[in-house]
Amino acid sequence: MLREDGRALVNERKSYCFEDYMMRHLRHYSSNMNTTTINPTAINPTDTASTRGPLLSESPLRIALVMVYTAVLVVGLSGITLMINVLKSNLRSVTTVAVLNLIVAHLIFLPTVPFRIDYFVRNRWDLPPWVCNVASAMIFIHMYLSFIVYVVVLTLRFHSFYKRTKTEDFYRRLHSVAFSAAVWAVVLIVGVLIICFSYGRHTATHTCFNFGSKIEDPGVKEINYVISTTFVIVPCVLGAIQAHILLSITRQYGATSCSQQEFWAQMKSLCFVLVMFVCFVPYHIFRMYYLSHKHMEDKNELFLAITALSCVDLLTFVKRGACHSCGIARVC
Repeated sequence: MLREDGRALVNERKSYCFEDYMMRHLRHYSSNMNTTTINPTAINPTDTASTRGPLLSESPLRIALVMVYTAVLVVGLSGITLMINVLKSNLRSVTTVAVLNLIVAHLIFLPTVPFRIDYFVRNRWDLPPWVCNVASAMIFIHMYLSFIVYVVVLTLRFHSFYKRTKTEDFYRRLHSVAFSAAVWAVVLIVGVLIICFSYGRHTATHTCFNFGSKIEDPGVKEINYVISTTFVIVPCVLGAIQAHILLSITRQYGATSCSQQEFWAQMKSLCFVLVMFVCFVPYHIFRMYYLSHKHMEDKNELFLAITALSCVDLLTFVKRGACHSCGIARVC
């Protein structure tokens, strides 16, 4: 009897020791589980918020940028397609030469727009840095060239109105080629300066179009103030002259003004003035504010995107360009 009680006591102690061992082992295992956390970056270090940022649906500004650049691409390609007949027009006409230069400017700029759309959709840049430099510079080259062409066309049309001449033509085709070459030389020199020097140089790995830090480089802020002031003052002067011309025509013809060809010719000129006021002036007014408030870089990018909507300019020539095949030999 005593032996059986002793064996039972030994078995009970063994069972207690086993249970105590298991409890201590479970406590140790649980403690390791609590102190060990899973690091999501260890699973896929390239797929993080720091490299991709918020989703497109979480960024209204990026949605707006994608919509603007998509509209630019559609309108630009449509205008070029509709105006392709201008290539058969009188190449001595100043307006025709101006339209040709606008077509070339749009053709050079529009291929870079899909890169911008892709970047703002994915919020990540995977292409070589030089592609970012070129895409960044092209929107400025496009804006400067369009602005120069607008100013030249409007100045010549205003001169034609006040001098009472019918048209403004080059004496020879060589002169029109020389004019175009001079304009492109000026614009390309500016473009090369933008690409090659510090302003607009792309250095980050997976980002693009973020050049706010370059504003503090010597001379950059001052040059931007001069350019922005020019882009604001010149359209205001041209707009005032255009308003005076329309007022003069209205006073001369009265109620029959709308039936006058001269009136509608000036209305086409007014379209160029409106394009400058809608696309260029808001950006440069905001840019003068942005130069002292670098934290507004995202808003500056949106205003810059609006300047690309100047591609709508070709649509002002669609009627004349489309009628070229019907026997009208001139676009202007």
